[in-house]
Parts: sequence; structure tokens; C-alpha cells
Amino acid sequence: MELIVGKASFCDYHSIQEAVDVLDRKEVYSEARERDTIFILEGVYEECVIIHNSNLRVCGIGRVEITRSRHALQHNEQGEEIGTFGTPTVFLGGSDLLIDNLIISNTAGQGEGIGQAVALTAYCDRAVIQNCTLRAHQDTLFTGPLPPKPKERAKFGGAEIRHKHDQYRQLYVNCYIEGTVDFIFGGATAYFEHCHIHSLRHYDNQPTYVTAASTPQGQPFGYVFHSCWLTGDENMTPVFLGRPWREYARTVWVKCRLGEHIDPAGWHNWDNRDNERTVVYQEYDPEHAHELRNTRVDWADCLADGVEQWDRRTVFGGDVFWEENSYVYK
Repeated sequence: MELIVGKASFCDYHSIQEAVDVLDRKEVYSEARERDTIFILEGVYEECVIIHNSNLRVCGIGRVEITRSRHALQHNEQGEEIGTFGTPTVFLGGSDLLIDNLIISNTAGQGEGIGQAVALTAYCDRAVIQNCTLRAHQDTLFTGPLPPKPKERAKFGGAEIRHKHDQYRQLYVNCYIEGTVDFIFGGATAYFEHCHIHSLRHYDNQPTYVTAASTPQGQPFGYVFHSCWLTGDENMTPVFLGRPWREYARTVWVKCRLGEHIDPAGWHNWDNRDNERTVVYQEYDPEHAHELRNTRVDWADCLADGVEQWDRRTVFGGDVFWEENSYVYK
């Protein structure tokens, strides 16, 4: 099925969630598993979009922005804080997805009264997110799965989790992602290729962190950034490449170009020295590995050789889902 969302009278629906809900009902009541497509015509869509569907393409035509303002310290109808996972502008929960040419924004901003504000929650498997822009401040992009339990709350909260996948494999290509604190975080095997990753200045100019992986113990790959570019706002406190949201965090930077905003130490242990024994933090840089070793923390690796092992096929265990989920009519 192919649906068109837009403001024009000829469009099938005027909101994205309406189109998603129609396909959701079709998926429940039909045995058909053909791929569906939602085309979104140019415009700004102020809504929350929750997608549990699988075998779905969502493609923006022109400049398409999905936006809303929702942050962790807001209260629900019961007077409770909604928490991080109640804030995403877009939630993806299925598998075999292609998300193409969208701007996804959480405009809540930052400050003591704001906290976390997620743009995209990707609780999905075999997903390709390409040519997209993700904008927020703290916790811009969450890549599921969640850790086994929260550190500070009784439960994580947020959108219903309908599908618990055996693996969470996600490919991000040609994307722009910006934020402040831990703005790429979670437990997925997520591969970022030719992505521009921009650190915004913290409102109080405090130290910030690009990643906060929570890779499950025993999972061979966590975050892999290949041929990405890291930039930052001017006159900001140095930025760390990552810190471990959970103790088995795995994050690797391969042939990436880093701006001067990156702290020479590179990595932070989240104020827990025990994490230094369990995390895997690596940089592969054939040209600058020796120089980096002089400044990086001694519990992270700076390597000149072995770049070839970090191709997509190896990281995803031979599953070439990006070919199946490519934007090609068959």
C-alpha cells in the first residue's frame, strides 16, 4: 500500500500518525507482508509519531520536518514526570524499516527545568535511516534496546514496546545529528556512515558527551562510526567522545575527522573506575594513531591498523538488510 501525507486536498491524510494507524490496522488484520510506503510532502508536521509497523518506508519529499516540544520534567495526567522515554518526537518499534529524508526535532531546548528531550527513539531492528536530520539537546537519539532496569526510576516508561527483537541492528547513512549531553545513547548495534555529528554548547558550558552506549554484555558490536565528521559550537567546553551508560559500552570511531572541540583525553568513565575494565572504546586512525596515544586515556585503544574489519557486513554479521530495505522499486 502507498499513502500520501500532506496539506493538499488530494493527499490521503493530513497527519503522519493517521497514515501510520491505517497501516497498523492493516498489519494486524491481514496476512499480507508486502512493504508499505508513506510519502510525506513538504511541510512542517507538529505531531508525535509512533510507529510499531514493520516492512515500512517513510520518505520525505522536499523539506519535511516532524517536530514537537516535550521534555523529561513535564508531568503527565497523574502528576508524574514523564521521564526521558516519554519525550520522543518519533518512535520506531518494528523491523525492516527505511526512514528517508526527514528532519526530526524536539524543540524543548535545554536548562535545569528541561532535562532530557528525545528526537528519535529507534527501538527497531534491520532499519536504515538515511539523509535525515535529528535535532535536540540532551539525549537526541536513543537506539534500543533499553538496559535491563533503570538506575534511578522504578521503570523506564514511555511508549509501549510491542516488539522485542533478538537483535537491534540500525544503519545511519548521510545523517546530521546534533545535541549536547549523551546525545547518541542506547544498546543497539548501530553503524553510522558519512554522518555529520555536531555538539551544541551546553547552557551552563559544562562538559558534554557525544555517546553513552549501554551495549549488552556479550554483544560483539555497539556503536561504530565510520568516516564521520565531528564539529562543535564555538567557545565551548571540550567534548568527550563517549561515556558508558552501562558498564559494557562499546564504541568505535573508524577514519573519522574530529574537530578541535574534542577533549584530548577522548573518553570519560562516568566517575566509576570499574567501567574502565569492561568498556571497549577504540579509535582507528591510520594517520594520527600515534599522536592520539599520547593524549587519550590509557584504557582506550588508538590503532593505526585493522580498519578493514569495520565494514558494514562484518558488523552486522553478514546480514545485508540495507540492500533489502533500500529505496528501490521492485
